[in-house]
Amino acid sequence: MPFVSNLLRSGTALAVIALAAQPAQAQTDDVGVEILQLLVDEGVIPLEKAQQLLDRAKKAAELRAQREAPKTSSTIDVPYVPEAVRNQIRDQVKAEVIAEAETKRWIAPNKMPGWLDRITLSGDFRLRYQANLFSDTNFPQFPDVNAIVQAGGSPRNDFPLLNSTINRYMLRYRARLGVEAKITDQVKVGFRLASGDNPGPVSTNETLGDFFQKDGIYIDRAFVELSPLEQVTLVGGRMPNPFVSTDMVWDTDINPEGVAAKLSYQFGEETLNTRLFLTGGWFPLQERELDPYDRNLVAGQAGVEFEPAEKLKLTVAGAYYDFRNVQGIRNAPDGSRLNDFTAPLFLSQGNSLFDLRTDGVTSLPGLASKFELVAGTGSIAYSGFGDIGVRLTGEYVHNIGFNRAEIAARRVGEPASVPPENYGYQVRLDVGHDKIAKLGDWQLGVGYKRIGTDAVLDIFTDSDFGLGGTDVKGYLIEGQLGVFTNTAIGVNWYSTKSINRAPFDVDVLQINLTSGF
Repeated sequence: MPFVSNLLRSGTALAVIALAAQPAQAQTDDVGVEILQLLVDEGVIPLEKAQQLLDRAKKAAELRAQREAPKTSSTIDVPYVPEAVRNQIRDQVKAEVIAEAETKRWIAPNKMPGWLDRITLSGDFRLRYQANLFSDTNFPQFPDVNAIVQAGGSPRNDFPLLNSTINRYMLRYRARLGVEAKITDQVKVGFRLASGDNPGPVSTNETLGDFFQKDGIYIDRAFVELSPLEQVTLVGGRMPNPFVSTDMVWDTDINPEGVAAKLSYQFGEETLNTRLFLTGGWFPLQERELDPYDRNLVAGQAGVEFEPAEKLKLTVAGAYYDFRNVQGIRNAPDGSRLNDFTAPLFLSQGNSLFDLRTDGVTSLPGLASKFELVAGTGSIAYSGFGDIGVRLTGEYVHNIGFNRAEIAARRVGEPASVPPENYGYQVRLDVGHDKIAKLGDWQLGVGYKRIGTDAVLDIFTDSDFGLGGTDVKGYLIEGQLGVFTNTAIGVNWYSTKSINRAPFDVDVLQINLTSGF
C-alpha cells in the first residue's frame, strides 16, 4: 500500500538520522537498530542495505566524537599571533634571506650583477654655438695647407685658400661615451667613442649643417693599463695624455697612441707630502711598410708635487719631446715624387714649410724644421677658500731642434717666407670649483699665450686659440656656471693676432651647454 510504503521509507530515514545523532557508545542499544531489524523482517529493505546504513551511521558518530573529545598530552596548541608580530617576523626572515643571497651572489634585488661593479661608465654631451669673427684687415690669400696635403698636392696657380675674411657662425656638438673595466687590481682596460667632423688628432666637434647626413663616430681611446707595483703604471694603446702639460703643447682632446710607463713615489707628511713622478713613452706617428724613416715621438718627463703649506700645492715638471723624422725631404730636381711620402699626414697653420715638389707645376708642403722640444710646466694651487680653489699655471716651451740656417736652405728659390721662431709661453689663472657638480658651481679662467712659428707642432696645439696652429698671440677668457646637476652653461672668448706672418686676426666666441655623467 502506498501509504504504508511511504511510512516505512520515512521510518528508514528517521532510523538513520537517529543513529547518526546518538553517541557512539549508546548506538548498539538504540531503538533505531530494532527499527532497521523490523524493516528487514518485513522485507521493506534487504539485509545488506540495512548493514550499510548502520556502518555509515557508526562512522559519522565516531568522527563527531573525535572532534568533541578532550585534549591530550599529544595535542598541539597554536596560539593566536597578532598581525603586527607576523609582519615583523616576515620582514626579519626576508632581510636575512636577501642578505645571504647578496653575499653569495644568488640574487641582488635592484642591483646589477657583481661583475658590473668593476665597470665604470662615463660620458658627456656639449652643444656649442661658435662665431669666428675675422678682422677686415686680414690678408685674404692664405693657402689652406692642410687641404693641399690631404689632396696629395695642388697646382701652384690654383691652390685652395684658408678663410680669413668671412665671419662664420656655427652650431656644433661633441658627444663622448667611455667605459673602463677593472679586470683585476693590477689590470684595467679603457675604451671611449667620440664624435668629430674628421678623424684628425684634435677636435671632437661635429658641425651641424650637412642636410641631416648621419655623423661619424671614432675610437677616441682604447688602452690597457697595468700596475704590477703600487708605484709603477704601464699603459699601451690609444691612451689619455700621460704628461703634465697645458694646451699650448697638447690640445686637451689629444689621446696619444703608443706605450708609456709612469713611476710615482709618495713621501709622508713629514716631507711636505712630496710626490716624485717620472713618465716616459714611445708613440708611433706614421708607420709605412716601405718607409725606412718611420715618424715617431720619444718623450720623457720628470716632476715633483709637494705641499709647502696647508692647502697649498705646487707642481713642477720638465719634459722632453723628440718628434723624429717629421722634417720633409725635397724631391730630386728631375721632378720625381719619390720623397712625397715625407709630407705630413695633417697640417694646421703656422709651422715653417717648404715645397717638396720640383716639377714647377704642382706643390706639396713639407715641414722645414725639426721638432725637439723642451718644456717646463708649473702650477701653484690654493684650496683654503672652502669649495673655491685658485690655480696659477705657467708653461714655457723651446724647440732645441730648430735651426734657422737649415730652414733657409730648404727654402732656397722660394718666395720670402715668415721669419721663424722657436719658443712659446702661456700664463693662466683659474678660480672656482674643481668641477661643475650642482646648481651654482662656477669656474672662471683668464690667460695669455704667445706661440712662435716653430715652437710646437701646429697640429697638436689648442685648436680653438686662433683657430689652431702657431705664430699666434693673444688672450683668453673662459667661464661656466652650473645650472643643474652636472650641467653647465659656459662662455669662451679668444682674441688672437698673428705674430710674424701677414695679418690674421680673429676673435672666437663660444657659448656652450655641457652635461656629463
